[in-house]
Amino acid sequence: SVSNRVLNVTCSINSTNATKLRFNRNDGLPLFIIGQNAAPKGEFVGSVGEIKNWLISQDFDSSLFCTKWISNHYRWIVWKLAAMERRFPQCLGRKYLTYQHVLAQLCTRYEKELKGARLPAVRKILNKDISATRMTILCVSQVLRFRSKQKDGKTHTEVRLELTDGWYSLQAVVDGFLLGLIEQRQIKVGSKLMVCNAQLVGSDDGVDPLDDCYDSSKRNCQVLLKINSNNTRPARWDAKLGFVSPKYNHHLGGTFLVKSLRDVIPDGGAIPAIDLVVCRKYPKLYLEHISDSNHNIVETLHLTEAEEAERLSEHEARHQLTSEKYAEEARTYCAKELDEDAPEEWKKMVASGSPEDFYQQLGENEKINVDNWEKKRTTLLHGMVLKSIQDSLKDDSPNQRSSVPYIRLLVRSFSHLEDLSLNEAHNLNTDEIPSVELLFWRVSEQVESLLKEGSVLRMKKLTAKRGRFDEITLTAGPETHVEPLHHAPTYQHILMSGYKKRVPTSLVSINIESKRICASRETRDFDVAACIVKVLRVSRNKSLAYLTDESGLVLKLFRDHKDHAVDPFSLGAAQTGPVVTAFLDVQISSFDTSEQCAVGDWTLLTCKTNRMMQIRCEELQTWCKSPQGIKFCCDVVNRIDSMIPLCIEPFIEKKVCVGYFLHLHEMQNRITGSEVSTLYMVLIDCGCGALLKAIITKKLLQDAVHFCYSLTKSILDEGGISLPLVSEFLRNNQVLFYFLLHDRQSYAGIPSMFEITQVSPANIDGILKMHSSIAN
Repeated sequence: SVSNRVLNVTCSINSTNATKLRFNRNDGLPLFIIGQNAAPKGEFVGSVGEIKNWLISQDFDSSLFCTKWISNHYRWIVWKLAAMERRFPQCLGRKYLTYQHVLAQLCTRYEKELKGARLPAVRKILNKDISATRMTILCVSQVLRFRSKQKDGKTHTEVRLELTDGWYSLQAVVDGFLLGLIEQRQIKVGSKLMVCNAQLVGSDDGVDPLDDCYDSSKRNCQVLLKINSNNTRPARWDAKLGFVSPKYNHHLGGTFLVKSLRDVIPDGGAIPAIDLVVCRKYPKLYLEHISDSNHNIVETLHLTEAEEAERLSEHEARHQLTSEKYAEEARTYCAKELDEDAPEEWKKMVASGSPEDFYQQLGENEKINVDNWEKKRTTLLHGMVLKSIQDSLKDDSPNQRSSVPYIRLLVRSFSHLEDLSLNEAHNLNTDEIPSVELLFWRVSEQVESLLKEGSVLRMKKLTAKRGRFDEITLTAGPETHVEPLHHAPTYQHILMSGYKKRVPTSLVSINIESKRICASRETRDFDVAACIVKVLRVSRNKSLAYLTDESGLVLKLFRDHKDHAVDPFSLGAAQTGPVVTAFLDVQISSFDTSEQCAVGDWTLLTCKTNRMMQIRCEELQTWCKSPQGIKFCCDVVNRIDSMIPLCIEPFIEKKVCVGYFLHLHEMQNRITGSEVSTLYMVLIDCGCGALLKAIITKKLLQDAVHFCYSLTKSILDEGGISLPLVSEFLRNNQVLFYFLLHDRQSYAGIPSMFEITQVSPANIDGILKMHSSIAN
């Protein structure tokens, strides 16, 4: 055991009491620690004065070292030798930590640091000779806990680390994640940490660790090293302390590589370097800020490139008009103010009837004064006018506009197969590899050219934040360095990292997925290539497009736009037939059970493209031009116009029928919450032989009556409906209605009953076209 081969005093040595260790003068072994045990009888050595006298006796230059240098190195040498002896008790027990070995290592440090001027890592960092961002391996020598009372009377404990390179030490502050590791004792005294991108705070000019004012174990230590979790990793127990040699990480620029996004800690500082696969790249957007005169943001909007160009054009036009409005007034006012300081000769010349003749009569010196003033006046007047216009613009429009471009990416960590065993690589499930959203702000054209889907890039200085749903969101900016890998990976290697090439999703899959979505809040994005068979203007700033393909299934795509938008879906010149097009990242929402079709929305991330789905678009184009395709698309349009869905059999809850009102009578009232609604039983002739019984509410019946004609007030009571008159009117004036029926399933043997949920006049032309097409 350790205790049998190592002295008890050696087992009790730590970084705080190492300076108090004394050795036996005769055999040089550790004897006792001052303050822990009473001084034993006999002679002992190890005081700073004795070591200093010994160094001088060995012809070491005493002007190069001081007592603090001796005390500091004595501390770290003793702690290191004791730790090594405890680590290898069988071969080093009672042999390694000796007074002679301590003096020998002290001589070595004198030769390297003082005589050879080879300063160790921590001293260079504290002196600010080298940036603290350089990758360094440090050892935890103390876990410092400083307690203080807050205003509310509670005790607050601040935890810091004392880190050493074995030569000198510094105090480090940690982030929340590292603090958790300290509390879990995953980081403790003796742990070695590999740190990069650290920050030295507290002194602009740095400090020397040998200064009397410097003590890395005290609370009032002014110079601190800030480290964060994304730039800190555990090092091997036998890793050499100090700067990491550039030959091991020259290709990483002095940082280490984060292997996976799973290793990224949100709010844990900038990521030093990580290899990412760009799975999706979305259109460039702009974040617009409208701020008031106090620079407070009053409005924030996300704009597309087209909207940004339009806003910028409007802003410049408005700015130009306003500038012209104030220009003449500003010029007159500024000229009057400026001319008060003009030379007398110039004032007389301007006031004279003939300035040219007056100028010719002036002397040489007077002409020089007038010429100099003319030049000076032009420059000063221009500046004053500009400033006056700017001040007027601020008063006229206190709100200021600014916009920042950004690109949204979906990325996954690149799987380095050399880090995996053969079994792990074979069983790798790409679906389990997490994908993360990356927002790249103010991206340059050069970097944007690298951000292509399927590319593998090494990115440095990314920031990780935690999103609203506890997911990780990455952020990049102009400070982020982006470069392709030195050795381009194979396409198979990229696929194993979770990348999937964009392929159009069939309308069959989109309709199935749309049915799976229960709530409108849940959405999914798909790429789709289809034929646009009909475009409708729903409102002033909203349009609707119906898309179909060979399956006959329909996708209803909505898009919000400006009032003056002529071509909301970017279809180009008007065409008489179906238009084949492809859209990326259409947001699919819940299924429309009324029209029996999937529903999609055009979002900020949606864009039109035919290039990425060229093969599928060519297939659709050939099909659309064929006689079968033309007829098929016409049938779909006729069904849309007649409001009759393509397939209704699989859906038992809702039915569609077209027919006439024949009879109605009042039923019981229905109470829903605090509302009371009157129900009516109606008989509908839908041409199927037997009459269809259904329930209709009072409001829908009123709507049906209004749809027919401008009826007299005798049919509609002030309180609602005159039932006999309405019933007689509907029998005598046959109007073909479109009904959407909901099958109210019943229980306990009571027959089921249809309830009318929507009623409107039927599109007779659309129905005739549909029947004509079927007959042909």
